Amino acid sequence: MGQYLPLCLSVSARRGHHRGVEGISTGEATRNNTQGQFRAKVQSMNNTKSSAAKWLVAAMTLVSSLNLCIARADDAASYTAPIVRNDRMGTGTHFAFGANYEAILPVVASSGIGWIRDDLHWHTVEKTQGVYEIPERTRLWIKAVHASGLKLDLILNGGNDLYADHYDVAAYSRFAAEMARQLGSDVDCFEILNEPSNFGYRKAYGGIWNGLENDGTISPWVGSYVKLLNSAAEAIKAVRPNIKVIGLGSVTPVNIRQIAMGISPAVDGIVDHPYSYSSVPEILPFASSPAMIERDGIAVLDEKGSFASMISAYRSAAQRSNGPKEIWLTEFGYSTYQPEKHGLFAGFTRDAQAKYIQRRFVQALALGVNVTFQYDFVDDGVNPHECEQNFGLIDRQLRPKPAFDAVKRVAQATAGLTPCSLKGYTITLIGDDSSSRDTLQIYGFTDSARHLVFAIWSSRSASDDADPPFSTVKIQGVYHLKHLTALDLYTGKSTSVPFSRAGVDGVRLDRFAIQDHPVLLSTDLVVK
Repeated sequence: MGQYLPLCLSVSARRGHHRGVEGISTGEATRNNTQGQFRAKVQSMNNTKSSAAKWLVAAMTLVSSLNLCIARADDAASYTAPIVRNDRMGTGTHFAFGANYEAILPVVASSGIGWIRDDLHWHTVEKTQGVYEIPERTRLWIKAVHASGLKLDLILNGGNDLYADHYDVAAYSRFAAEMARQLGSDVDCFEILNEPSNFGYRKAYGGIWNGLENDGTISPWVGSYVKLLNSAAEAIKAVRPNIKVIGLGSVTPVNIRQIAMGISPAVDGIVDHPYSYSSVPEILPFASSPAMIERDGIAVLDEKGSFASMISAYRSAAQRSNGPKEIWLTEFGYSTYQPEKHGLFAGFTRDAQAKYIQRRFVQALALGVNVTFQYDFVDDGVNPHECEQNFGLIDRQLRPKPAFDAVKRVAQATAGLTPCSLKGYTITLIGDDSSSRDTLQIYGFTDSARHLVFAIWSSRSASDDADPPFSTVKIQGVYHLKHLTALDLYTGKSTSVPFSRAGVDGVRLDRFAIQDHPVLLSTDLVVK
């Protein structure tokens, strides 16, 4: 019915059945020795009920040793401890599907990312009605997340065929409450299912992926998920009132409809997966065109389909219906595969992947998104022509793509920044460079000392075959500016930027190139 239907039904469906990262061969003997020590230490800690402080010290010591082993074994990849960690940035892992958490977690920790997102499948825990046994390996990797200094968004995923209704609301809610009870403080956020519009949930209750039937009625699964979300969130909060619970996670038009149906106050955050598929990260596939409105029955984004308008739409919907105030983007990403045929996901160069991920992270940070998760940390396979196998920041041998260092620079450079309004300040391009002017992206932050920081880039397609043209940039509202420094988040290079006075309260930057990736312009101006 619409050009995005194949994606929602097929590509995302494949994303629900990853095999995980297996067979990391280099330095395997060294790692196995350390991994055995890690398992033994965890088991010893569990048996003796050691204090949290002893557990953390011992586990971090072992993780540090593991990191050293990885660095020595893999000469191709050298990872150093991060200076800071950004708790508004996350990544997807596949430990529930067998990925090697002992090898991967130290590398995630070294990236500066603050969160991981992974699954706990209901059917693996409740194999007899009313009996909840978390598999040992699952407990181990969940324990290891906090030991690595990371936070965990745990998806309570899938149905359970012990029940006639595989997503029985009461049964699922009991499972959710028991997981909150058993896992204690090892989980920071529970997410209620993954993409219910794509996987088994919608199939169980019937209806179309975008929630609008041909006769204009709302698909049955849309409202039933709201009941499940509300019930599960309330059950979790009854056990652990302070833990985050997030949900929705379908396509944006469905999420907006569901917010209007009434979301429980126990739900803290709205989940969306804003993939741009084949376009730049500033654009999403739900523009308010006549065709899209006819297909979805609702306008959710602006006419350009801008990412910024999606964030605004969620905030407006939440305000109208007293819905969740937080926004959690728990998947987005760009694959570096080489397409053999046309598909909904484009294949991107490694440089383009790195730049687009940077742009999405910085824009989400500037717009006040609570946490944004890149999908996913490690490539899921080695076939260069398979889209789903090439979303990683690193490959299966833990060797970094350019995106790894790109994400690390964003994490460390922005961890101490707070979004701020640019009211009273303007940045404009003057001269004949209309193409750069049309794609100009500008956002404001303040650092820990309340100094103004501009994030600036072009939303044009990333290109390696031509340097960006020089522009003349005018910044107004900065009369007292004395120093201006540019940090290129892609190269990591920091330079002092010369400027001249322009008008009463402005400065002028001549021969300044607007890059296809974010540059932070730090000032000595204090924002009050």
